[in-house]
Amino acid sequence: KEYKKDFEESMKGRNLTGLEVTPSLLHVKYATKIASEKEYRKDLEEGVKGKGLTALEETPDMLRAKNATQILNEKEYKKALELEIRGKGLTELALETPDFVRAKNATDIASQIKYKQLAEMEKANYTSVVDTPEIIHAQQVKNLSSQKKYKEEAEKDMPHYVPVADTPEMQRVRENQKNFSMV
Repeated sequence: KEYKKDFEESMKGRNLTGLEVTPSLLHVKYATKIASEKEYRKDLEEGVKGKGLTALEETPDMLRAKNATQILNEKEYKKALELEIRGKGLTELALETPDFVRAKNATDIASQIKYKQLAEMEKANYTSVVDTPEIIHAQQVKNLSSQKKYKEEAEKDMPHYVPVADTPEMQRVRENQKNFSMV
């Protein structure tokens, strides 16, 4: 009856073309409206009724927002899980246990002791190197740099040098040193 009534009021006597409102289109709009009202009432009954009012009213929009937040948190949790655990794999997680770390430290200490023992054994078995020209030159430079050799060389070369004449400043310094020593 409603359909016939709507048809008579809105359609009768009009010329229908392409995109105009047809009786079937009106019927679909009406059915969609009823379905959305039913869904809204169902959400209302399941989510809000019987719970009473809390500090924030739990409306369907609020419930939808809570669900969205929960989904977002789950996505962040899964992302963190993938970054921390899945990227490392089970073997890497097993390598971080306290027992494994303790065993690894003990192994490192034992290997250091063995390394030192091997180094001591190698010290005893060294061979001498034939003196190369570079080594001979280094030994000569070392000998020249010693204080005794330096003084001997200086005494040998002393006659070849001419002493510098005393300047008035040098004389004043000498006299001051004498005065200090007398005081």
